[in-house]
Amino acid sequence: MIIRKLVSAIVSCVLVMIIYFIIEQSGFVILLGMYLLPILLFYGIPASILSDFATKKLRGVICGVLALLIHLILATLFILIPILFSEWERNILLSDIESLLENFFLYTAILSSCLFWCIDEFLKSKRVKEIRKKIDALKIY
Repeated sequence: MIIRKLVSAIVSCVLVMIIYFIIEQSGFVILLGMYLLPILLFYGIPASILSDFATKKLRGVICGVLALLIHLILATLFILIPILFSEWERNILLSDIESLLENFFLYTAILSSCLFWCIDEFLKSKRVKEIRKKIDALKIY
């Protein structure tokens, strides 16, 4: 399971970098990847494990939707909590809610958490059983 989550984190980071590179071809994409990958590894993987633990008794569409909501909520909290602890940014946020909705980091967090969830669900599905066997065969010694 950890290897699947690790693969999901790396692939979602690369996809976010590709999406932003398509939008604007600059070196900023490399900086974004250097910022995003550790966050996905140290925050996204535990958040995804928590999501799996919270939805392990559910099946079907309800399980998937609830897991997606947990991913999105935790990604949003990752951005909102530092903003709310900063007095200067909290005053701006409370006076102008549009500034939060236009926040680049919020967009990036939501995009990366959606991609992380999609890739993880794809790797969990029975359709990719052969790929999953190859991923699970990877061992970390």
